[in-house]
Amino acid sequence: MTTFETLGNLGDFVGGIGVVATLVYLAIQVRQNTAALRTASRQAIVAGMRDHVRLAFEPGADSFIHAIEAFPDVEPDAYRHFTTRMNDLLLFFQGAHALHEAGTLEDETYKAYLDFVAASCATPGGARFWNGVRDIYTPRMAGALDARIQEGHLRDLTQVGARIRASTA
Repeated sequence: MTTFETLGNLGDFVGGIGVVATLVYLAIQVRQNTAALRTASRQAIVAGMRDHVRLAFEPGADSFIHAIEAFPDVEPDAYRHFTTRMNDLLLFFQGAHALHEAGTLEDETYKAYLDFVAASCATPGGARFWNGVRDIYTPRMAGALDARIQEGHLRDLTQVGARIRASTA
């Protein structure tokens, strides 16, 4: 073996080590990026739900609470308030559902949001609203929500609404 062949083999060996080191570095970066993406997704989802819950104690909450029982037979302002809040909630859940399908929102968090949104859509007014708008949402999200509603054993949000109404009176 000549000196040039030896140097060539040594170069191939060093180059191979460089490739392995680069792959290890990229794997670490991908893992860190995935963790950061999951954290950002969770923060965005929590912020959306926090905003929805906060509205339960702000002016106009009574019209929403009344509409979860009586929609669509409510006054025009209550109708607009309810449809806006329900669409916001459903769009929030559509985002949570997409994150769950992509693997960036874990099952436990997804199930908690699914249960809350299903309970909202299972109220008398929520059911009438959901039946009128389900086709504007993604089929997989609507199917997941419909399946959870059909499964039953959801929290009765009309009772929660009555407690909120009593606490703000």
